[in-house]
Amino acid sequence: MNRSDHVRRRACRWIMPFLPGLLLSCAACADEPVQAIEAGRIVEALKRALPIVETAAESYPYHRECFSCHHQTLPMLAMVAAQRRGLETNGKLLAEQAEFTHKSFRESTDGLQKGEGIGGRAMTVGYGLWALRLAERKPDETTAAMVMYLLKTQKAEGHWERQMSRPPLEDSNVTCTVLAAHGMRRHAAETQRAEVDAAVSKAKDWLAQAKVESQEDQVARLWGIDLLGGDEMERKAARETVLASQRDDGGWGQLKELPSDAYATGQTLYILQATGLAPDEPAYRRGAEFLLRTQCEDGSWFVKTRSKPIQEYFDNGDPHGENQFISVPATCWAVAALAAAEP
Repeated sequence: MNRSDHVRRRACRWIMPFLPGLLLSCAACADEPVQAIEAGRIVEALKRALPIVETAAESYPYHRECFSCHHQTLPMLAMVAAQRRGLETNGKLLAEQAEFTHKSFRESTDGLQKGEGIGGRAMTVGYGLWALRLAERKPDETTAAMVMYLLKTQKAEGHWERQMSRPPLEDSNVTCTVLAAHGMRRHAAETQRAEVDAAVSKAKDWLAQAKVESQEDQVARLWGIDLLGGDEMERKAARETVLASQRDDGGWGQLKELPSDAYATGQTLYILQATGLAPDEPAYRRGAEFLLRTQCEDGSWFVKTRSKPIQEYFDNGDPHGENQFISVPATCWAVAALAAAEP
C-alpha cells in the first residue's frame, strides 16, 4: 500500500460515522424553502403603490382621447388583482376606464370592421379586449367589430404583428398573438365563432414554433399555451424555460444584457402564477422579494425607457418624468404579482 492509499483509507474511516448526518444535512439544504414573506410587507407595498396606479389611470383621459394599454389595461389589471386579495380600490374608476376604452373603439367601428385605421393595430385591439374583460363588460357590437379587425389582420402563418417596435410593452409579436387570439375567443359573436376557432387554431400552431428572444416573448408563449389550451408537457417546458432565466437577485430582465427590473419581474411572476405556479414556490418568493426591495419611496417602481418616442411627450403627472410611460406599467405588473403572492 502506498502513502496515498493509506491517507485515503484513514480519511474514510474518520468520515464514515458522520456520513449519514452529512448527507441528510445536504439534502435538507437542497430542499430548504425560501423564507416566507411576511404578509404585512406585501400589504404595505400594495397600499403604497395603488394610489400611483389609480392616479395614473384617472389622469390619462385628460390628456388623450384614445385608449392606451399602459394607462388603461395594466392599471385595471393591478386594481382587479388587488381587489381579489381584499384590498380596497376605486371601483368607480375601474368602470370609468372600461367606458373610456369602449368609447375609444366604439368610435372606430367602421375602421375596425374593415381591418384598418387603428393605431398600434392588433396589439392595441388585443389589449383593449383584455381591458373590457377585466371590467367584465359583455360582448356587444363594438367587441364584435374588434374581433372582426383581428380576423382581417391575422397573418397567413397564424400570428399577429405589432405595428412598430416600442420595447418592451409593444415589441413582442408573441404577446400580440396571445392577446389577439384569447381576446377573439372570449368576445366572438356567435356568427363569428367558426372563423374565430380556425384563427385560434392557426395561432396555436404558430406559437408552438415561434422564435422567442426577449423575456416577454418567453412568458407570453407560456401564457398562450395556457390560455389557448396547450398540453401539459408544452406548458411545463415553457415554464421551465422562464424559471431558468431568473437572476441571482431574484428578478428577471427584459433582455439578457439588461439588469433585472420591475417590468420584467412583475410580468413574469404574474404570468407564472396565472399558469399554475404556486406563489409559495421559492422562485416566486425570490421574485417578490426583489420587487419589495426595489420599490421606490413614493410607492412606484422605476424602469428606464429604451423606446424611441414617436409622439410628442406629455407629462401625465406620474413619477419618473420621461420614464413614466414604462414605469407605470412596471408598477402595475409589480402590484399584480405581489397581490398574487399575498396569502
